[in-house]
Amino acid sequence: MAYVVPRELWLYDDRGMMNWMGWLLSDHSAFMEQAAHNNQPQTELSAMTDAAIDGTLQQAFEQRQVVAIQLNALWDAAYLPEIVGLVIGCDDGRVFLQAQDGGMQALSVSDIHHVRVTETKHWWAA
Repeated sequence: MAYVVPRELWLYDDRGMMNWMGWLLSDHSAFMEQAAHNNQPQTELSAMTDAAIDGTLQQAFEQRQVVAIQLNALWDAAYLPEIVGLVIGCDDGRVFLQAQDGGMQALSVSDIHHVRVTETKHWWAA
């Protein structure tokens, strides 16, 4: 059962959550647009040699650069969306990426089709 505070006992005069609805709706809309964009299949980028992939990942690790990786995996006759993150290490044929949301992802280097260094859009990225 919810506890309802009488209006005369409020610390400040507020209309409740109604004043937040526009903010919540705009954030939700932006999130949904970004999710729809991220789920779109990508066109195939040029295949890279193992040496080129290793060199790009090594450079990104040493210079703390963000990379976008396209995997060999296909979805509905197109490639999956690129995985974007900061290269934070590698071990035993795997590369470890840190996403902008703080999550970590391990990818097998043998599954990488194409890797490229990307520009960060925010001051806090990388």
